[in-house]
Amino acid sequence: MTTETLNQTELCSLENVLSSYITQKTSSALSSLLGESVSHTIKKTHTETSKIGNLKDFVKEIVLCSVFLHGGGDIRLGILYSIPEIDAKQIAAKLLCMEKIDSLDDLGKSAISEVGNIMSGSFFNALSDHTGLKVDLSTPNFAMTSFSSLLEPHASGFLCEVNDIVTEIELTGVNSNVRVHMLIIQDHDNARKLLNTKR
Repeated sequence: MTTETLNQTELCSLENVLSSYITQKTSSALSSLLGESVSHTIKKTHTETSKIGNLKDFVKEIVLCSVFLHGGGDIRLGILYSIPEIDAKQIAAKLLCMEKIDSLDDLGKSAISEVGNIMSGSFFNALSDHTGLKVDLSTPNFAMTSFSSLLEPHASGFLCEVNDIVTEIELTGVNSNVRVHMLIIQDHDNARKLLNTKR
């Protein structure tokens, strides 16, 4: 069975829906963790996941801290967070009530995973509130990786490269300029569930 791909109007509507979830819950969750206002931008929705590795403007740093979670149940949807290492250290220091940290130990990595967990929980709560879809959230999977192999440690097992689309989002701390990059991964059929369910 061939999946019908989303047209341009549907892609635009999907970005608006995802942006509303992030505005209502996810940005405020990160804002509470950082103790500052957070802005977000929907950068692009990619309909070919094979091009993810070519997103030169996505993150220029070599080393990233990445956290991946996925939802099952009524909808299949994955979220991959990527944070430049320097920003991850700043976030971990804030959460651990330290002025600064020089490297991410197990405690720091756990703090970053929990950030991903909290942000994803808030996103899926907004999704469930607006659609009535029930979501079972996985535990976060953490990796330190290079940009060129961003999906390999964890998300590659979730991706279906033929059918999946990826929406690229950037969240930024207004005062600290801390950046959290977010990829929302789903196929066209699951994306339509967000468009066709009453909100």
